[in-house]
Amino acid sequence: MIIRQLSQQQYDRLVASLMAGAHAEPLDAGYTVRITVNGAEYAVKLQPENRNRMAVVQALRVFRDGGRPNFQLITCGGLLSAFLEILISQGVGDCRGL
Repeated sequence: MIIRQLSQQQYDRLVASLMAGAHAEPLDAGYTVRITVNGAEYAVKLQPENRNRMAVVQALRVFRDGGRPNFQLITCGGLLSAFLEILISQGVGDCRGL
């Protein structure tokens, strides 16, 4: 898990995008966002924190070979940080949840 301090504008924009379109389970504090990077599909779990901080809890790489999808859990801080930077820079845009 990584936690990053955001500016007020970045935080507000990201949270609004998450609330508008990301997948959230009932009684869950986080959101799941599906993104594609270089043709690879990822499900990134984000959790808004207090004081304009955003946590990236984990990510899953989704492999769709044949019938059922397979998943690879990603907990490496560098990759999680990169996913957050992508989401911030894009303003989350299309937050299609899983």
